[in-house]
Amino acid sequence: MVNKTANLKSNEQSSIRYLNLFRLFLSFFFFSIIFKKFGSIVGITYTLDIARFIASLYLAASLLILIASQFTKKNTLFIGLLALILDLPFIISLTLLFNGLENGWVLLPVITIGSFSILNHKSFSIFAMPLLATALLLILPNLLKLDYSHIHLSTIFLYALIYFGIALVGIRQSQAYNLSLLLTQRQKTKITSLSKINELIIDQVSSGVVVFNREYNIVHINELAQGIIRSQTDKRLPIALIKSIVATPQGKKEFKTTLFGDDILVKLVTLEEQSNTRLLIIDQQSQLNKKLQQIELANLGQLSATIAHEIRNPLAAIYSASELLKESDKTNDEDRELTDIIIHQVKRSNRIIEDVLLMSKNHIANQKNFDINENIAAFKDRYCQQNGIEPNQMMLDFKEKAVRVTFDTSHLSQLLWNLTENAFKHGINNKIIIKVFNDRNDTIIDILNKGQAFDTIVEESLFTPFFTTHTQGTGLGLFICREMCKSNNAKLEYLRQEPFHVFRLHFPTS
Repeated sequence: MVNKTANLKSNEQSSIRYLNLFRLFLSFFFFSIIFKKFGSIVGITYTLDIARFIASLYLAASLLILIASQFTKKNTLFIGLLALILDLPFIISLTLLFNGLENGWVLLPVITIGSFSILNHKSFSIFAMPLLATALLLILPNLLKLDYSHIHLSTIFLYALIYFGIALVGIRQSQAYNLSLLLTQRQKTKITSLSKINELIIDQVSSGVVVFNREYNIVHINELAQGIIRSQTDKRLPIALIKSIVATPQGKKEFKTTLFGDDILVKLVTLEEQSNTRLLIIDQQSQLNKKLQQIELANLGQLSATIAHEIRNPLAAIYSASELLKESDKTNDEDRELTDIIIHQVKRSNRIIEDVLLMSKNHIANQKNFDINENIAAFKDRYCQQNGIEPNQMMLDFKEKAVRVTFDTSHLSQLLWNLTENAFKHGINNKIIIKVFNDRNDTIIDILNKGQAFDTIVEESLFTPFFTTHTQGTGLGLFICREMCKSNNAKLEYLRQEPFHVFRLHFPTS
């Protein structure tokens, strides 16, 4: 409603500015007739002092009204309506002074009457201004001492009918215009809202979406599509993509093409024939492959969790039976060795099951704010004690005295444990280094161990589930670590810094 009112006021102010200019030119015309030279050109001159006085007063009033409208924006409509009322006595007086009833100049007030009806929006203006104009036609000749005895009342009545007709047309046009303006504004608001909703939906779509016109200029593009085609709104589609669209047979909606070295799958959607807009839905082949892989992993995780639960019960029975058999007096040393092997393999199988179950869990983080240096120092003491590791085999390098992070402490404990186990398992000197330092907006934890560089295929597959280079590994440790990092808004990556393997944890700094 505020926008509609503002729009109406803006149009009214514009109309009043034009009326102010019209009044100024008209008053200047009347004023210029005072001078004999200009009057002789027009064929009309004022000889009466009263005519000179009224013309000068009208010009001065026109200038004052123009200035007042410029400096009082809030009251522009009120000043404009008041000026139109004042126009009537000035215009009718001046036109009567040069026999306006006979030569038609007395029709000039119809502009004033019609403008008042349009701007006032009130029905009473149909009567007010025409009645005032008619009254002035009857009264002013006597006040100005003009001889209009030869003019019949029927002539004045005819002019009055014209004034009333103009007022009626003005008020009807005003009502129709205002209704049309309000409907247009309402439709514009709806269209704007729908456009914003459409843009919001497009931005949330998991595929790249590009809206373009017949000249291949981009009308709208979501963030994902910007990354794929490297273009923004108000720019043209890439030439390679335009060529692919043009070369696609009519009726075919999907095609594959290569853009900036990436394979992309494009779906072309044509709206109605008369529409100037078309739609592209774009997906990178690599992203589609990742999505498929994620779905497969999710399905595999659910299946693995189900199987793991089923295997746990018989494994528990085997473990219990092996322990009882080992402790039996009737078991000889050779059989005890076999039971030890069974127990060892059952424990290994149980660890694999626990990893599988851990992989299938949702790692919802219960984050806390704490000092990471203190946490790592406590972890070192605990790990060394439980695994018989000498303190000098795990060196800590803290660049800052106190660094606070927000993370799930149980997740961090498992992360450090898994990464430390990997470092000792794959290192060549049985020593590791844990560094903590700040880098821009991140807190970094580096876990380093010396070792031979990985092959490229191994390095690329480190975080892939079930991939392992160790005969006793499950290939799930690093995958689980990365998933835990994601649930805590952190990041885990592998780096090679000769001669070290480096697993780097990025924590948002508290």
